[in-house]
Amino acid sequence: MSDKIARGPNFLYAREYVISTHGEGVWNEVLKKLPAEHADVWRGTLLISSEYPFPAFKEMVRAWSEITGGTNRDTTANLYGFIADRSLNTVYRFFLRLSQPAFVLRNFPKLWERFFTAGTVEVPVAEKGHAVIRFTLPEVFQDWLEPACYGYSRKAIEMAGGRDVAMRPSGPPSLSDGTLVAAFDLTWTE
Repeated sequence: MSDKIARGPNFLYAREYVISTHGEGVWNEVLKKLPAEHADVWRGTLLISSEYPFPAFKEMVRAWSEITGGTNRDTTANLYGFIADRSLNTVYRFFLRLSQPAFVLRNFPKLWERFFTAGTVEVPVAEKGHAVIRFTLPEVFQDWLEPACYGYSRKAIEMAGGRDVAMRPSGPPSLSDGTLVAAFDLTWTE
């Protein structure tokens, strides 16, 4: 399997977030902490329509978190929320504002495909104030999935009018033969 499983919006808007919130100096520090092959990806021309190696994305988030002290889930979730927000066009934003959070989360598998080329996402439960999202992904997503799921889904719920979003694992994740399976319970008020 190719390691190019992250789509361009992740890279383009993550870089924009770090620079806009912390400045070029911090961005340059982040690049210095990365292995050369990952830094080269970030220094290159980033295009929304291209695909990039997920390990380069994951390592950038790790380096940024270490440099800024942003290691808690809410801090990294803000990054993922920014990526989700910047990735939506005007028509999609309008659609989200007219939707209910449960409807938006039922469409989470389609949203996932806007950002990644690997893995499957299921939403077995999506009702007023509660949803369950289940992921079956390559192992490389381990240690990254929980804050990302929280950030992307929190943004979607809030854009559809939900608030007070909370998320917790729905049982322990499992890893077998390079495949990660994890599920999360999301709750919110409307």
